[in-house]
Amino acid sequence: MEAKGSLVTINIDGKPLEKLIDVVSKGIGTLYRPRKIRKEADAQAYAIKVLENAKALSASESKLIEAETSDRIAQRLVAKEVRRQENIDTVVEMAANNLENATVSEKPVDDDWAARFFDIVQDVSKDEMKMLWAKILAREIEKPSSYSLRTLELLRNISFEEAELFMKIADFVLKQSGCMIFSENGSLDKYGIMYNDLAKLREAGLVQSGEMISRTYKSSNTGVVHSNLLYGDLFVQLTIQPKTPSLVLPILLLTQAGCEIYELVKPKQNHSYLRDFASFIKKKNPTAKVQYSNVLELQGTQIKYALPLRDV
Repeated sequence: MEAKGSLVTINIDGKPLEKLIDVVSKGIGTLYRPRKIRKEADAQAYAIKVLENAKALSASESKLIEAETSDRIAQRLVAKEVRRQENIDTVVEMAANNLENATVSEKPVDDDWAARFFDIVQDVSKDEMKMLWAKILAREIEKPSSYSLRTLELLRNISFEEAELFMKIADFVLKQSGCMIFSENGSLDKYGIMYNDLAKLREAGLVQSGEMISRTYKSSNTGVVHSNLLYGDLFVQLTIQPKTPSLVLPILLLTQAGCEIYELVKPKQNHSYLRDFASFIKKKNPTAKVQYSNVLELQGTQIKYALPLRDV
């Protein structure tokens, strides 16, 4: 995608762009044409149409409204709709950029999902939030049903401050049957994540409620037990020897919506945090081992990683 003045040129073509335009058209209820191919005359005609509709609406609602007041109402409605169209255009162009070189599913995006998405996006003004919504749109086009309607509504209501806090804790998410964060007695304080921050994320619906949540890793009587986790772009393996103590790991859990939104984030690995995790494991079970490696390929639940594994 290439910026030119106040407009953006969409360079992708073929199936990703076709599907994007189809989804946008269904979401806004009319055939969508990318901003770069809309003429100035089209924009003027659109404004005139909105203006006339607004005048008719104000006239029908009250015949006693003065002409000057009616015009002011109409102009305000025009400005609002033009601003909404600009918001939609920007998010669509950002999504197109994310779809460059993408392989998209044959499965269509649900019409109700598209309608709800653009009903929300038209009123998103902050560029940082537009970028987040654009990633959601691109991912949904690539793989429909990635984001639930519940997640859209939750994201609609979170503040920019809450979004920034979430990006901050994303650097500590371990993935294994959901999204979790190792947290022992305020151990995240040293990374600048305080209790009040977590309380805000719970209230926002991104982190599950409950102070005492844990995940248990049990040993076996017959052989070694391996548990595999993902930490950003790292593969992490927890190895427990037979007939040794079970491990009860204190954690925070992201909600389903939080886990869906996490997929949009590019977290940075913090090796100090990973060492804290390994130290806790060793303290509870001295024979246990935590090792890691770089992820080479990830397809569903199948993980290819580099060998040999390295001790944390």
